[in-house]
Amino acid sequence: MDAKAPDNASGPAATPPADPGNGLAGSGRSWSLQREWSRAFLLMLAALLIGAVVTIVGVHGLMDQVQETSTRLRLELQRVELLGSALDDHEQLGHQLLSNAPVDRSAFVRQQEAVSRLFEDAISGLPGRTETLAPIIAARQSWQEALTEHGLWGAQVQSLQGNHMDETPAFAASGAGIRKQLADVRRFSLAEMDNGLAHSADLERLLAIGRSALFVVALGATLYFRRRMVKDLMRPVGSLHQGVRKLQGGNYNHRIEVFRRDELGELAEAFNGMAAAVHNSHEALTHRATHDPLTGLANRAALMEHLTASFGAGSTRRNRNEGLLFIDIDDFKEVNDSLGHALGDALLIQLATRLKGCVRSDDLVARLGGDEFAIVVMDDDAGSVTAGIAERIHEALRAPFFVGDD
Repeated sequence: MDAKAPDNASGPAATPPADPGNGLAGSGRSWSLQREWSRAFLLMLAALLIGAVVTIVGVHGLMDQVQETSTRLRLELQRVELLGSALDDHEQLGHQLLSNAPVDRSAFVRQQEAVSRLFEDAISGLPGRTETLAPIIAARQSWQEALTEHGLWGAQVQSLQGNHMDETPAFAASGAGIRKQLADVRRFSLAEMDNGLAHSADLERLLAIGRSALFVVALGATLYFRRRMVKDLMRPVGSLHQGVRKLQGGNYNHRIEVFRRDELGELAEAFNGMAAAVHNSHEALTHRATHDPLTGLANRAALMEHLTASFGAGSTRRNRNEGLLFIDIDDFKEVNDSLGHALGDALLIQLATRLKGCVRSDDLVARLGGDEFAIVVMDDDAGSVTAGIAERIHEALRAPFFVGDD
């Protein structure tokens, strides 16, 4: 058996310890997993923020528009309602004047001036839309014409004399026409309010679209991160976990393929270096535990393990023949005492070399301790192989041994 230590070339050389500041020596990291994940997270966050800002801005814009329209329409309706109420009161006083009832004519004129101001406020407060402004202007003109026609406009009131009951139907018809014109204004204002409600519906649709867009962005970001997690994290970590389990199970030759140039790639390289170091240490310890340090032959433990495997209970090798030879050196103690232990060791080394030269590669030569040796021979049914090797050993040991300078 070859007495040399096992060749360490069976696995990669141990990797130097990692430098905490620069990663593994010579790793050549080209990109950082932490930086890539941070960049992806920032991109997702930016997309969500942009979507949220666009949605919020759109919602605020529509809300402001709806609020402005609603406020304006409420003011329009209030002005029209106030104007209509004032016109009704003024028309009642006009009927009383035409029927020659006792009425404070100065109060009637003041009321008329107040109605005129309400018309002016309504006209100035309404936007320049034909649907609302034109009916108000027409109503004011009709109101002034009706009052003038029946002698109730301004200073005419003071000179109105007698009973004019025959004019009240025409005056009432004029009032009905004016109320119809104001009703047109209210109808158009209500139509605008309906449009405002339509804007509210648009707002609801925009909110729904915004929520859907944010959901799609979040879903896309989730799928993207899941894909990146599987590719960049779960698979490499799973490979590392499998490698650790194999190393734990005694498979010291297992290595992890390194495809990445980031922190996980450095970790894989570190694992391979550690596995190589463990493999080399295991080989060295195994060799020390099963070989004699002086001669390089198998030791007693290796011999007993071999014999147990061959002849122990449940052995699968009991159907083959093996021969066992025992060899020792007569008066070896005198050699040590007279020549010294160093020359005695040299004699043992020469003896081990001659014994190995007499056997085949399948046979086992072991040093039991001191000057005792044993040889296990793969034999045939007749035992002729063992006998032949014993003869070769006898002939090899006839030659003299030269140790030291003698």
